[in-house]
Amino acid sequence: MADEEDTREVLFQDWEGPDKTGLTIEHTSGGELLVKEVKGESPAARSGKVYEGDQIVGATIYFENMSSEETAELLKTLNKHKVGLKLQNKGDKSPCYSPLSTPCRSPMEHLETHPST
Repeated sequence: MADEEDTREVLFQDWEGPDKTGLTIEHTSGGELLVKEVKGESPAARSGKVYEGDQIVGATIYFENMSSEETAELLKTLNKHKVGLKLQNKGDKSPCYSPLSTPCRSPMEHLETHPST
């Protein structure tokens, strides 16, 4: 995997898949996802930041132009993966309020130990 300092993020405003972005993606036998080819005059080539041989190590997906149905379906397909969510507080409730936000307590802390007689 690439060093943190070698990692860069390239933003594509109108992503429609690797083909329309000008990328050919290859899965290696070692489990890596690589940029096999960057097609000339494509959005990827014009960015000047995508190179053949780059390893794709992550993606950030912005939901502002997606329907709620598309977003929900996308999130349902992500299973057992590292995901970071960007959240905004909506409504007039305190950002710290949630019906599920009560402090967690161990059920063991309420049990008393009684010596057997």
